Amino acid sequence: MSDGPHRSLPLGKHWKNLAERADKAAYSASEVSEALPVALRREFRDAPFEQLKEALGVGDQAGLFVAERPEQLDALRYACAGSAAGNALIDCAKEALADGLTGEAACQRAAEGALEECARANFRSIEEHYYRKALAHNARHVRGRMEEARHGSDFSALAGSLLEGSGKRGPSEKLVRHDGIDAGPEL
Repeated sequence: MSDGPHRSLPLGKHWKNLAERADKAAYSASEVSEALPVALRREFRDAPFEQLKEALGVGDQAGLFVAERPEQLDALRYACAGSAAGNALIDCAKEALADGLTGEAACQRAAEGALEECARANFRSIEEHYYRKALAHNARHVRGRMEEARHGSDFSALAGSLLEGSGKRGPSEKLVRHDGIDAGPEL
């Protein structure tokens, strides 16, 4: 017997952990919510944040070469070929430029938009997988708990953190498992 449809989910371990927490009633809403930023951090771990900042004019020469920014963003696609998160980041950066934003404001908007887009896309994948492997009510339950986690997450702070610590891996990328005798669900 399987431990649940999250085991066969064709996504990374970080998304499987989120799906497991959303599926099992033993995990509280706050435990589901703490799994979402971890999954997003892992997804955006190799995204080209430093190059994005450079292309959007963050730094000393923010006002120079404004006309070349879309071309720089297109060139970034080669740096993150095959990365859905990296491509979402570039697409959101192009939207921010089209809205007239530059510099840090454009970077922040791009990162927040890419995080939202990535979360929604992976939620759809998880929900579809649950529809295929489990009962429909289970899929709706999982989607509802993940949406609660998304609404309770601070994408602005997460985007700022990713922009500041570009490329750095830290302890916030690991999901803490509460497996001690006193760490069970609240009664």
